[in-house]
Amino acid sequence: MIKRVFLLLAVFSSYTSFSQDFSNKGKDFWVGYGNHVRMFNAGGNEAMQIYLTSDVNTTGNISISSIGFSQNFTVTQNQVTVVNIPRSAALLDEGLYNHGIHITAQKPIVAYGFIYVNAVSGATVFLPTNTLGKNYYSLNYTQVSNENNSYSYFFVEAVDTGTTVVEITPSQNTKKGWLANVKQTINLTQGQIYQVLSAVDLTGSIVKSVASGNAGCKK
Repeated sequence: MIKRVFLLLAVFSSYTSFSQDFSNKGKDFWVGYGNHVRMFNAGGNEAMQIYLTSDVNTTGNISISSIGFSQNFTVTQNQVTVVNIPRSAALLDEGLYNHGIHITAQKPIVAYGFIYVNAVSGATVFLPTNTLGKNYYSLNYTQVSNENNSYSYFFVEAVDTGTTVVEITPSQNTKKGWLANVKQTINLTQGQIYQVLSAVDLTGSIVKSVASGNAGCKK
């Protein structure tokens, strides 16, 4: 079993504001199609599904503007709706991608992601945009696999308009040459994602949004 973490300038935060609702139920989500070992092995046979549910009837949309994907959905009260995500939205390696997956709904929903192939799978609960933060430590796991290219990973996704400036300090050397404990700065626009991969456990990596010019820190 491959264990993985999705980081949407988002998860595993120490919340300091008391005015927000930190429920995983919401009407707006930004998510991504993260790493899976079969992206490097066996011809990329993995697939991603998004599961949507609610305690009320509602409708919504999932869009990925970079690949022209848009699908409306209907959620029936206390039932689960499944949407298949095109593999062309997958984050296939370390680096920058434009493949932010935007989920919107008319009434609050709960959303989950599932990436799988055969017995190798991983799942995550998505957090709505209004709960996301600006400063995180990544929580990962040492990968134990009988396959090559089994990476520890996290990714960061910008959800606000304009430019989001992000400092990433990986706790280990990364697949494409970032050195452990050396701060890297990247600029993201809404829906852009930067994915970090390492052959060793990335726990303790720091992701921080910083102010740029007259603009404050963004989610």
